[in-house]
Amino acid sequence: MEPERSLFSLRVSVHSDQGGRKYMEDVTQVVLEPEAEGEGEAAAATAATGTGGAWERGPPEPRAGVAFFAVFDGHGGREAAVFARDNLWKCIKKQRGFLSEDPQEFSGAIRKGFIACHYAMWKELPEWPKTLTGLPSTSGTTASVVIICRDKMYVAHVGDSGVVIGVQDDPAGVQAVEVTQDHKPELPKEKERIEGLGGSVINKSGVNRVVWKRPRLTHNGPVRRSTVIDQIPFLAVARALGDLWSYDFYSGEFVVSPVPDTSVHTINYRHQKYIILGSDGLWNMIPAQDAVTMCRDSEDRKRLMEEPGPTAAKLLVFRALGRWRQIGRA
Repeated sequence: MEPERSLFSLRVSVHSDQGGRKYMEDVTQVVLEPEAEGEGEAAAATAATGTGGAWERGPPEPRAGVAFFAVFDGHGGREAAVFARDNLWKCIKKQRGFLSEDPQEFSGAIRKGFIACHYAMWKELPEWPKTLTGLPSTSGTTASVVIICRDKMYVAHVGDSGVVIGVQDDPAGVQAVEVTQDHKPELPKEKERIEGLGGSVINKSGVNRVVWKRPRLTHNGPVRRSTVIDQIPFLAVARALGDLWSYDFYSGEFVVSPVPDTSVHTINYRHQKYIILGSDGLWNMIPAQDAVTMCRDSEDRKRLMEEPGPTAAKLLVFRALGRWRQIGRA
């Protein structure tokens, strides 16, 4: 999806690259659709008023609609990421409170949509490829979502695919605002939740991981008190969609939680210029401030040269890959 697309007065670009990975498990989604007649208010101050571009003659004529953007960074196979791409938006739209003018109700619908998508994966699990040892698939995915509706931007995420806004309060420059916090297992609130469910976090090779507690592979029959349980430092994020191996039968909950953090932001087109969603492959290489500055510089070059040039998304990915290769050669 390399060409930029225009709707809601947004310019949208998407780019991904496998880099040095053996498999490509990152998936993206962009949905731009009209708000159904009778849903929500009329088209006052609709959606992305000012995000992604600047207007010289004031804001555009308002148009009703909803925009959905998502990044899914899969692990343990592409199955969970692809399923989330194909189903998360549908699950969110089915929830009571979706498109509500009350931001809390709208946010609640998003959270319920995440959980519904997660449980829908359980039904698909028998169809997903088993692990090399013959166990059910361990596929899971981060999910970072931005929904723009009327004058609000809703952000929801599980995992470590971050969302950053570029805010310009004065002509001198644009400032990065990180609106998500990575769900790392070592975060006090995440570690407390995991341990409260009987799970644990172990540091392996300098990385904190959620432990997969499973019967030894040679075990046959029902699990008893005497059954030998292997503790495998497994996953470097504390929340995700999928990762059904983390279900705790005693509590009836998932140690790797599918419940997203959500936030609501009122859009001001004069100040909020850019929204960047990226996997950890981007943010591990490029600081948030560098990323929004690159977006601004790219926009300035296009305006001056009057040529399309590479999209902002492509420039960011290429810069991240370049830095990664430099580190590899060091």
